[in-house]
Amino acid sequence: MATTTSTRPRAAADQRFMRSVTIVALSIGAFTLYAILTAVVGADADAEVADLPNPMGGIAMTAPGDATGELDLGGLEILGSTVAMGDVALGVTYVPAWDLLNPTGDEVTVTIGQPQVLEGCCPGPVYANGELTEAGQAVVVPAGDVLTLQFPLQMHAGMDGPHHLAIPLRAGADGGAVEVIGNFTADARA
Repeated sequence: MATTTSTRPRAAADQRFMRSVTIVALSIGAFTLYAILTAVVGADADAEVADLPNPMGGIAMTAPGDATGELDLGGLEILGSTVAMGDVALGVTYVPAWDLLNPTGDEVTVTIGQPQVLEGCCPGPVYANGELTEAGQAVVVPAGDVLTLQFPLQMHAGMDGPHHLAIPLRAGADGGAVEVIGNFTADARA
């Protein structure tokens, strides 16, 4: 007499096993893709942070918050002339930046003044296209080009509270300033 064996329980077990293998393989693939994308995006972000001027040392990051206002200065256009960072952490270098666009057909010379304290204390140095400037230094912005100003700021305990700083600028007979406002506090996180 022949014994008949049912293959149904075995087939169901094989299907469950294959579903499990497929789920594991898809999970590994998704994790690998996430790791690769994180590494690539993280490398770009690290390179951007590494490019920031940071004379104070420690962590440096682009200034958070909103940039509002416009300034026309001897033919130069500055959009977002006031950077409002909001609450920011102590011990972190924040780097607000402004692009001075020269849409004219002529070069424009801009003079970068001594940073001014309107509230708070302790202005940092000013950089023009990544180069440290001196107060009163004149910089030429070629026709159709952009000059980027950066103003690294870091406050520590005892310097906390509201800060409002300005960088005076002059181009020809026109004068104005770019400004940054922030509340440096131990309660904020970078």
